[in-house]
Amino acid sequence: MNLEFFKDKILSDSFKSENKMNKEDFTRNRKLPFSKVLLTVVRKGVKSIQNVLNETQKHLSILLDEDLETVSKSAYSQARDKLNYTAFKELANDASDMMYRDYDYKTYKGFKLLAIDGSMVTLPFNDDVKKEFCTTNVVNQYEDKSKIIVQARVSVLYDVLNNITLDSIIIDSKTSEIKIAKDNHFKKLQKNDLVIADRAYPSYELFTTITTKYNADFLIRMKKSWYKDIQFLFDKNSLVKDTVVTLKPTTKKLNKEIIEQNLPLNIKVRFVQVILDDGEVEVLGTSVLNSKVLKTDDFKELYFKRWGIESFYEIIKNRLSLENFTGLSALAIKQDFYATIFISNLETLVTFNSNEKLSSKTNIKFKQKINKSISFNTVKNYCFELFYSNKDIEIIFEEMSKLFLTNTIAIRPNRKYERPTKEIGKNTKGIKSANHQKRKKKSVF
Repeated sequence: MNLEFFKDKILSDSFKSENKMNKEDFTRNRKLPFSKVLLTVVRKGVKSIQNVLNETQKHLSILLDEDLETVSKSAYSQARDKLNYTAFKELANDASDMMYRDYDYKTYKGFKLLAIDGSMVTLPFNDDVKKEFCTTNVVNQYEDKSKIIVQARVSVLYDVLNNITLDSIIIDSKTSEIKIAKDNHFKKLQKNDLVIADRAYPSYELFTTITTKYNADFLIRMKKSWYKDIQFLFDKNSLVKDTVVTLKPTTKKLNKEIIEQNLPLNIKVRFVQVILDDGEVEVLGTSVLNSKVLKTDDFKELYFKRWGIESFYEIIKNRLSLENFTGLSALAIKQDFYATIFISNLETLVTFNSNEKLSSKTNIKFKQKINKSISFNTVKNYCFELFYSNKDIEIIFEEMSKLFLTNTIAIRPNRKYERPTKEIGKNTKGIKSANHQKRKKKSVF
């Protein structure tokens, strides 16, 4: 991969001038220049800020063969207030663009599989954050109490086959997922993109926006109550498993909105019944009408691939400790969020070739893949070597590749996990918390 591109960009004056808060910021030669602050944010971990700064300064003194200089937490906080979060968002977008420009990326029967989904994150409780986001009243089901917290909604457009985020946002939690998708994510869509979404997303406006404005396609799970003419598909004994229906706006208000947006007043949607292994019935709506392009039997496997976006949220929340914010301001929260998206995309790029080598091995029982705990830790540890030092990038990349392969993971197909059932009247909060700490929340840095 072209790591020189990121190094040149991060150290460039043009990138700095476009992504600092004020014109006079980062103009003097200080202990914390633009690039050092940016990479310190990227290396975000679960340790205290002062410990991170001490380790960073020691690391840099060895790397650059310079005397050790100390940096206080206060000085770092003041320095990152000068850094706009847009720097991390731009770098994350650069990484996704690089995937489709420079790599032999994966598709499913010619489609890029792009899942959209949102998730809620809890934020620090202070006036600055409340002003930017919003408060929510939550009820503790175990103690029958409620409290006010600050939450944001994060949402991503995510390529589930190539593990890359094309678009991301952190926003007021009261903003709907459909609005976020239309106003932000869909701008990244192209022909032969297949948008996969769950039951929160079906809408006539969304269907027509994807197909008409962006010439892309969709595959969305339907609610049983969404459209009366497909109710029969929710009966697993139905003889019809696959049907095409012409949809029209259902209200005068919607009809007016569709006309104002210059969207079509009818659209053909194909509805397909999928029966899961446990007997549950799902009905999927898609704009791919041609059964030769996508067969009825393809849709069970195809929709299951949406699970990749769930795994992505598990990684950024638990492994990368997204909600362990390293600052208390709204700006710091946005920096941490977009830095996490950037490091996730960067990890995908730097491990791409190693994963390809592992997948091509034939003399093993199970295919192997890179252990993300190892790869994320390696990428964060090598941030300054890659983008800040004078060391040869190819040599650094070879070292990283060796570390990626130290502890790979077997890909066991068709693994299933039985979902535990809660015993009536039994408080399982402590058990769940212990399990989360031991098995889920394994921070990588």
